[in-house]
Amino acid sequence: MKFFSLFVSVFLFFILIHCQSTSPVSSHSNGETNKEVLPEKDILPPPGGEGEMILNESGEEVQNHSGEIPFFQKKSDLPTELFRVYIASDSYMVRQIRHTDKIRRKPDPGGDELSKEEMKKFDLLSFVDDGMITIGLNTITGKLESIAFDRRVPRINDVAKIIQNDASRFNYEHLSKDGAPIITKFLVSYQIRLYPGKTRDEIKQMLQKKK
Repeated sequence: MKFFSLFVSVFLFFILIHCQSTSPVSSHSNGETNKEVLPEKDILPPPGGEGEMILNESGEEVQNHSGEIPFFQKKSDLPTELFRVYIASDSYMVRQIRHTDKIRRKPDPGGDELSKEEMKKFDLLSFVDDGMITIGLNTITGKLESIAFDRRVPRINDVAKIIQNDASRFNYEHLSKDGAPIITKFLVSYQIRLYPGKTRDEIKQMLQKKK
């Protein structure tokens, strides 16, 4: 019986602690409640122009707003820019900013994860870079026919290869009545983010070993 009474007492004690620690609000002496206030996100114009729908990496419609990374927020001055892709070792995001009624990127979560994994080996210092790729699709099959950097190439050659490989794996859904491609040439803009995972001395040692 003593053991049973002790067990019940301990059990009730943990229930009490759990209820106190998970309470969503706390009361002040003046009777007001303390709730976390999240900053409001201001809706911004679509980067691709008025009336353009925006789709994310999952093919879901999203809005442009002040909570997005600046790379996604800014207005597009290139009429052929269709996609914006952000890659880091902990994040993979896509925004299609134009012509969602004609062509769409098919979601590929497995491929997205692989691109994130590829970035981990370059997490040496804090670094942000960008690149832009021109995609050419076959006018009959709608499959990838050509791929090349346009205007901007990332400064790290190995990262440039990751971006090029990432863009080449995309598959598209063509929304014409017969499934024939309507848009066959467009731009994909990339931004990459590296995180500081090693010290400068460790990086110097790595470079010396490569030499």
